Amino acid sequence: MRLKNFLFLQALAPAAGGPEAFDLALTAAAFDQEVTLLLIDDGVFWLYRGLPEIVCDAVEHIAIERESLIERALPLPDGLRLIDRSAIAAVIAAADVVVKG
Repeated sequence: MRLKNFLFLQALAPAAGGPEAFDLALTAAAFDQEVTLLLIDDGVFWLYRGLPEIVCDAVEHIAIERESLIERALPLPDGLRLIDRSAIAAVIAAADVVVKG
């Protein structure tokens, strides 16, 4: 069975999305699919509110859109993958399944 490449775009702030916004990502990860979480727009606030620990443990790849951080005057985090806005279309095109929250 071929693994699917899931991309979860989290664009909602913690107050709007809540931890249940990550349920689909966790479900895909539980079935050993390749899962990437990309925080964009107000979704970058999850970095400072705190991503649920279970998400950090289960999701293999977590990335942040650089311009979303800059527009919100948030510091660039260490140790996480930053993606330029101009590269997001290629990341989406490479995914088998894209879910936006």
